[in-house]
Amino acid sequence: MKFDTIQVALEEDSGFATITISKPPVNALGSDEYGELSEALYKLSKNKFIRALILTAEGEKLFVGGSDVKEFTDLDKISGPLYTARNNSVRAAVYNFPWPVICAMNGSAFGGGVGLAICSDIRLCVPEAKFNLGEINMGILGLTQHFTARCFNGVSRKMVYTGERITAAEAMRIGLVDEILPREELMPRARQLACEIASKSPLAIQYAKQCMNEAEKAALAGIPFEAACIGNLWATEDKNEAVKAFLEKREPKFQGC
Repeated sequence: MKFDTIQVALEEDSGFATITISKPPVNALGSDEYGELSEALYKLSKNKFIRALILTAEGEKLFVGGSDVKEFTDLDKISGPLYTARNNSVRAAVYNFPWPVICAMNGSAFGGGVGLAICSDIRLCVPEAKFNLGEINMGILGLTQHFTARCFNGVSRKMVYTGERITAAEAMRIGLVDEILPREELMPRARQLACEIASKSPLAIQYAKQCMNEAEKAALAGIPFEAACIGNLWATEDKNEAVKAFLEKREPKFQGC
């Protein structure tokens, strides 16, 4: 599989694959990147030799620095909901991937990067990683459902409302991260976990993932409502002002309309 902004490595003898996001300098995800991720996830889901998946990125500062904000400029009440639906479909492809997904975060994750991580089954990171849900700063919102399903509700609300960054230690405390590892140990640990999972009964692993996803089903029932709310926000002047202010490197002036 050949792509422009991601790399796919198959280790069929060991039973797993690795997707590496590669869009320097900040690995921001735009339409092209989401499209490639969607295609890679679909093709890997059909590979009969794969029983675990590692999701990581190139670089030392950022796993995924959020979405490509430049694309937000032209999103409105028509195109915005389509953009949201496409992003949700990629997160769903990670969440519902037939085998466990191990997210090995080589750096910080913001916005959409947290989205990919929270939809993974196991999340590892380096000590210097930071995390935030910065959508609120763009006059929109995101991840209200997955985040509250998997992390402490009070902290989830604070992160959604404020967009403030938290440390790796705090992320582990609230359940966003499972293990914090020195950089040189991050990928070896991810590979170790992938190999161990791949060595188990494939039917048992698949049923185990399905059962745990089923346990979260009620908590994620609000995703369509969340998407509708985001769809309304794409059409607001506050969204336009937030995007313009971000690109001009200034503070936004919100009007509530």
